[in-house]
Amino acid sequence: MTAVDIDGSRGEGGGQILRTSLALSMITGKPLVMRNIRAGRAKPGLRRQHLACVHAARDLCGATVHGDEVSSKYLEFTPTALVGGTSTIDIGTMGSSTLVVQTVLMPMIVGGHALRLVIRGGTHNPMAPPFEFLDRVFLPVLHAMGARVSMTLDRHGFIGERGDLGQLTVEIEGARSLRAIDIIETPAVTSRHATAILARLPTHVADRELGVVHERLGWTRAECEVRETRFGGPGNALLLEVERGDLVRELVSEIGEKGIRAELVAARACEQLERYLAANVPVGEHLADQLLLPMALAGGGRFRCTPLSLHATTNIETIGRFLDVPIRDEPDGDAVLVTVGA
Repeated sequence: MTAVDIDGSRGEGGGQILRTSLALSMITGKPLVMRNIRAGRAKPGLRRQHLACVHAARDLCGATVHGDEVSSKYLEFTPTALVGGTSTIDIGTMGSSTLVVQTVLMPMIVGGHALRLVIRGGTHNPMAPPFEFLDRVFLPVLHAMGARVSMTLDRHGFIGERGDLGQLTVEIEGARSLRAIDIIETPAVTSRHATAILARLPTHVADRELGVVHERLGWTRAECEVRETRFGGPGNALLLEVERGDLVRELVSEIGEKGIRAELVAARACEQLERYLAANVPVGEHLADQLLLPMALAGGGRFRCTPLSLHATTNIETIGRFLDVPIRDEPDGDAVLVTVGA
């Protein structure tokens, strides 16, 4: 079978091209050759967390791999048959565990194999979805499409930490097929919740963050929660979630960093949520990116969102290299309507 040749420097040029390509290689059985991996990044090529994605994919489909080394900008990946069972992936650093989940989740769902996957690494990282986003926003949509999958946060892991790695567990019952769904309407907000997560930090950090949420968004004290964990740290994350009925949800996050005041962390999170609410769309920017692959595998689906990011348009291009499923976006007022399939 002819390999699919992917230029990793195209479009957004980051790790998402690698993760989507690996997933689709596993699903379709098509060999993958990837060049110029993360060529434009400050540290180009594969990093430890990208290698964790490659090795997780390799182990779950018996692939032959060449170029799987730190800093490598070239990769050959030739899959065989998917297998289920139990697997443990240790990233070895606080690299994002949720990005590893993104790589293997859809292949195992549509591959029809049961899998229990334990991943050790970071669980709340800048520039990556936190555990709660996958669990509270993405998984409900997959459940509506027919997937049977659950996630558990076993231990928090924050970037920069020198202690124990974080850990999450994913359990998948293979579905083999997914059904198309539409996420078009924007129901009224039915629930709001702010969570300030602390690991080995003083409680005033959370109090200051939630104070900004209370003042800026008008959320009540009953809608705000401080969650302290004795594992890992020092670390902090602020999560803001809104629900619109059973299916439509959005969760934005900001990760606290050394030298960044708690008030600024909260202001950044509030600004993200304000943009989402002002857009009056059911699907947020990051969920839009993640819905493209499952809808393409289902052969159809529609959703309304803000204009697609470069991340999303690059993902569409990558999907098109493996699957003959049209994906188009059309203006819908200030939003866009994304249609997958004919």
